[in-house]
Amino acid sequence: MSNPESEPQARAALGADLIIPLLACSLTIYYLVSTAELVWEARATGTVIGLTLIALCIALFVKFGLRIASGRADFSTGDLFKDNEFNRQRLGLAAMMMVYIVTITWVGATIGLFFLLIGCMWLLGVRRIRTLVGIALVAAVLVHLALITLLDSKLPRGWIVDQFSPAPPSVTTSKKK
Repeated sequence: MSNPESEPQARAALGADLIIPLLACSLTIYYLVSTAELVWEARATGTVIGLTLIALCIALFVKFGLRIASGRADFSTGDLFKDNEFNRQRLGLAAMMMVYIVTITWVGATIGLFFLLIGCMWLLGVRRIRTLVGIALVAAVLVHLALITLLDSKLPRGWIVDQFSPAPPSVTTSKKK
């Protein structure tokens, strides 16, 4: 009978766990640098949230550093790049998001979101057409109503919506004589 305490412990792979905090810190630093010339009121909330995020990431990096220094973990990525179904789904979701981002100007935020949600749910195993279309339609309509109609955000409407929307009234100027 073997003693479980005498068997070497597997070291935790922390490399993959560093990706999102590093990206978060990079995005926060980009935000802080790119908004430096704005008045403080315009960047106050983002700065507070960004500095809080950086502080939390630093605490996480310290925690990971202590685990690595003690020999309980290493910088390996574990199963992140293993060829399995979960990673293929992850890659597919990332690819669909990239297609959405690249085509949002032409397709529009609402219609693009509708098809993105259908594709993502299909990739994750949802096969009932009613569920796919229903959830995607409700989500796209709610996003459109909340962000485009109510808040009048400048999200891209897309070529299709522009083709069927009435043209804005033209502004005519009359000269006074």
